[in-house]
Amino acid sequence: MKTSEPLRIVGLAWYLEQDYDLLKSLFVDGDRLPATFDKWEKKAEELRKSRLAQGEVVVKAHINPRAFPAWCAAHGKNVDASGRMAYANSVAAEYARNLQKNR
Repeated sequence: MKTSEPLRIVGLAWYLEQDYDLLKSLFVDGDRLPATFDKWEKKAEELRKSRLAQGEVVVKAHINPRAFPAWCAAHGKNVDASGRMAYANSVAAEYARNLQKNR
């Protein structure tokens, strides 16, 4: 009997179009993000599809511009790429815990 590989669950920071400009202004490194939402979305979708093609489960971690700075402060993170990654990982971990509960 073949054992199945464990699910590889990854979180990706995800933005809504109406929040993009505000988020860019909040992020310490916002100038490193694509200039427009459309350009960001194209790159993000390419990354998402690449991860799916590798057999990973991709969880979109929607970042709320009103809640994210407080989340970063509460978790000792900067409002930058490392904070976004930590947040996305926490959303993915919560997704994984919920999967386990429902088995």
